Amino acid sequence: MPIQDEQLSYDHVISEALSLFVQNMDKAIFRIVLVGEQGLIQQLYGNLSFPKKYQLAKGQNWTLISERIEWENTAQTQGIISLGKSAYNLVKYQHKANSNFPFKLFLISSIDIDLPWINMAVSGIHTSIQAQLQGASMQKQMDDTHQFTFAMMNALKVGVISVSTSGKIKYANNLACQWINIRRRELLEIPIKKLIAGWNNIYQIVSSGEKFINEEIAINTADKKIKFNVTVTPILDQEQVKLIGLVIAIRELENVYHLVNKYTGMQARFTFKDIIAKSQKMRKLVDYAKTISDSPSTILIEAESGTGKEVFAQSIHNASSRRDKGFVAINCAAISDNLIESELFGYDDGAFTGAKKGGHPGKFELADGGTLFLDEVGDMKQEVQVKLLRAIQESAITRLGGEKNIPVDVRIIAATNKNLKDEVDKGNFRLDLYYRLSVIPLKIPALKERMEDLPSLIRFFLNKKSIRLQKQVPQIRYSTLQQFLDYDWPGNIRELENAIEQYMILDGDISFENIKEKNRTSTQTNKLHKDATIAANSATPLVSVQAMERQLIITTLQHFKNNMSHSAKSLGISRNTLYLKVNKYNIPIKQ
Repeated sequence: MPIQDEQLSYDHVISEALSLFVQNMDKAIFRIVLVGEQGLIQQLYGNLSFPKKYQLAKGQNWTLISERIEWENTAQTQGIISLGKSAYNLVKYQHKANSNFPFKLFLISSIDIDLPWINMAVSGIHTSIQAQLQGASMQKQMDDTHQFTFAMMNALKVGVISVSTSGKIKYANNLACQWINIRRRELLEIPIKKLIAGWNNIYQIVSSGEKFINEEIAINTADKKIKFNVTVTPILDQEQVKLIGLVIAIRELENVYHLVNKYTGMQARFTFKDIIAKSQKMRKLVDYAKTISDSPSTILIEAESGTGKEVFAQSIHNASSRRDKGFVAINCAAISDNLIESELFGYDDGAFTGAKKGGHPGKFELADGGTLFLDEVGDMKQEVQVKLLRAIQESAITRLGGEKNIPVDVRIIAATNKNLKDEVDKGNFRLDLYYRLSVIPLKIPALKERMEDLPSLIRFFLNKKSIRLQKQVPQIRYSTLQQFLDYDWPGNIRELENAIEQYMILDGDISFENIKEKNRTSTQTNKLHKDATIAANSATPLVSVQAMERQLIITTLQHFKNNMSHSAKSLGISRNTLYLKVNKYNIPIKQ
């Protein structure tokens, strides 16, 4: 507390204490003189009369008057003061508990008043002052606690509103007032149910002991209705039994989405420094990618599987002005057709059976201000392509089951392992969407086209796997290195990484024939799965999972000429499981 404020506080406390003391006293027999730090009389209490020439008054210099005191003890706490021809008893009061007490206080009484009475009066003064000081101290502690609480609430990056059980707003921090756009004193006059239309339902939920956490709730601000992330917490009495109020924590949805992205891994980890580019082709590609990084235009990355499309996408994001916002990735091929739309655009409350209460944001909203990475965009169905095109053109989305147009500021990076021009010619991909996505094309070469990078990639993965597997890097033989260099790596960098991991686990005893066989088997299986799917789809517009599985088993058995071991290995199941499924689906086996 500043000195001036402390002085004002003492003035008030001493004034209150002395006023209470003299209330029930005979004011004609004493005079209390309060002297300030400057030596001037600050206040007078009591009505003891003095000779006219020696009347005391506020503002007089006590130092000159004190020259008339004849002290009777060395401590100078008791004496006689002569004013003209009259003499008076004088006792000096000293506050024992506080050496910094800023006043001098003197009790003057008639000479015929006994000293025991005077000492009792001084004790009474002390008791009154002490009581007032303790009360003031407790009040100050309470005031300071409130100030700390207010400061802490205002330091939060969360809007905080406390309400009574009757719905009266008792407190709102600065951020809540700012977001709702209503001044605090006006906000305190508004019932909470006018701000939150469904407050009665929320109150019932919380008062019944249920949790109300991170729900999207519309709040009526000064000029419009805005959705916030809302959590409501009960305030219980000291016995933790009775509900006495509720605390409402509100967060802007944009900030909530940013936190969600941060703590759910929706952040870009890779930068251009993580890309190994020793070959001239890759160096030129990285320089080109750096040049386009900060452009708001859509980028289309075309490359084979396993070449590092997302590494480039993350690097571009981290080199852009959007680096502090989210990097949200979605694999369009990995999500079923009936879910992809809600994943991209979100849904509102009640959009479909099982929809989360309050709705759910889609990837566009989560990526607002940042980058949305659409991986395997070539596998997206035509119906979703139309909505994606509209979202890119209008920079806005509409949630599934909703009507509100939600503006989004998203930079899109799309990627595919297909030739989208060919897909357009086949009628699988919309031409207008292709042009929207390929404003800035970026083609990553296959590993076989950048073999100069292979030695550096091998060293990188050897060190990486050594740390992960906690194993020493085995000495790589020249013949093994030559096999690495001679192989064309159809699975690209992903296949190379897997081969290096196998090399580390087997302490350098690696068979390239096994790698080649594994790649051939994988290619055949992928083709078989694709053929089986086509066959199943061509049989009837809607098929069951069991029908598709039966067709896949038949196709695989036909390819391996009913060899159960090879067929089971290709399908990724045991021979016994395959026999069980053959019997289950009544599949004829010709030996």
